[in-house]
Amino acid sequence: MPELPEVATYEKYFHYTALHKKVTRVTVEEERVVLTTPEQLSEALTGQTFEATDRIGKHLFVKLSSGQWMSLHFGMTGRLKYFKDKEDQHRFTKVLFSLDNGYHLAFVCPRILGRVGITDDPAAYRKQKRLGEDALKISLEAFQQKLSGRKGLIKPLLMNQNIVAGLGNWIVDDILYQTGLHPETPANALDDEKISLIYEKMQYIINTAIELEARYDDFPAHFLITHREEGARSTRYDGDIIRMVVGGRGTYICPEGQQLHG
Repeated sequence: MPELPEVATYEKYFHYTALHKKVTRVTVEEERVVLTTPEQLSEALTGQTFEATDRIGKHLFVKLSSGQWMSLHFGMTGRLKYFKDKEDQHRFTKVLFSLDNGYHLAFVCPRILGRVGITDDPAAYRKQKRLGEDALKISLEAFQQKLSGRKGLIKPLLMNQNIVAGLGNWIVDDILYQTGLHPETPANALDDEKISLIYEKMQYIINTAIELEARYDDFPAHFLITHREEGARSTRYDGDIIRMVVGGRGTYICPEGQQLHG
């Protein structure tokens, strides 16, 4: 599933390909991915230039020359593809943007769970979707305020997009693995030092993933994602990885290094 690092990589890809290009035509191949009607999307985009981008968590935004913004959410399997010849169009293209340089940008989404829409600005979208601050942009002080004193378990809280936007399952598992915290630790049992360590690892893991363009095979060996399967030997602690379910999500830990206290 595209998580924050993948969406940040898509944002870079957009910059290298479609930024500053004018939309000459919008073709909606699958109406279910469009948050407006196909006609409204086409009217909002046709003749507009892609001027800038922004991102909140797993949501990508593209500023139009009209002042409005296009919103992109990639669901489970979404991505972008830039191409010139029509025969190179991906068979799972759901929305196709034809550009004034003769190229096309496809919103590809095999499982039809992604969404394309129009919004006044990212702040309005964030308010509508009740998203928290972006995990890379939130300050330590704001992060501490979000977690301090909460009674919930730390893993579900970190994955709650209303608290912090952009943290998915593997990222949270890696944060807790690298901080030595059990995912069922109550947030109100964490002192400021532990919350600061979570914040530090969150920033480190996300930035590393973005730098490596989410190519998981290239991640450092001390990341859990490199051996995130039951029975694998931990490269960080003296023990094996086990799988458990926390907050309804499959969760991987090394019990020797992530003990539940109290």
